[in-house]
Amino acid sequence: MLKRQQAGDTIIEVLFATTVFTLIAVSALSIMNQGIAMAQRSLEIGLVRQQIDAQADALRFLNQAYVADYGKRDAATAKWNQIITENAVTRAQDFDAMVVDGHCQMPSPSGNPFALDITKLGTNPKLVPVTDAVTYAKVRYDASPTTAEGIWVQAVRSPSTPDNKPGFYDFHIRACWHSPGQEAPVTLGTIVRLYEPRG
Repeated sequence: MLKRQQAGDTIIEVLFATTVFTLIAVSALSIMNQGIAMAQRSLEIGLVRQQIDAQADALRFLNQAYVADYGKRDAATAKWNQIITENAVTRAQDFDAMVVDGHCQMPSPSGNPFALDITKLGTNPKLVPVTDAVTYAKVRYDASPTTAEGIWVQAVRSPSTPDNKPGFYDFHIRACWHSPGQEAPVTLGTIVRLYEPRG
């Protein structure tokens, strides 16, 4: 009678199989982490664009109310003048200057950065203080007082005309924040041009 010899895998075969499995697992985890980071950035960018759009819509609303109120000097004119008188500058921060040495750089206080509390447009637009972003750029309405984190607006008056009245204001709405897994901060921005009525 013949005895069969049972042969198992050698140690080299076992090590080779373990190495292949480990490489596949590490590659899969790396790809999954990259996908999660991309989804996180996409979500943050979408949320920040909503914040930028909300600031732009609030500025358009206040401008339209001011134009409708032009000459009457009621509350809408007072709100608009508060924004312009207290915050208008002749030049906005350069977009490239938003990031310095890998960190977000907000305009100096002399650049008059502000953000609007859109929950109080009917009573008082309440210009909120601007600070660095803790997570992504947003206006925090749950904070007391309302605070803008990593998002700001600069009102830039147009060059003077012969009658020394600005014809329009360019509102530079900017956002800068650190996204997880990114070396450089993420920056977004837009410009909204709103015209002054002429009487």
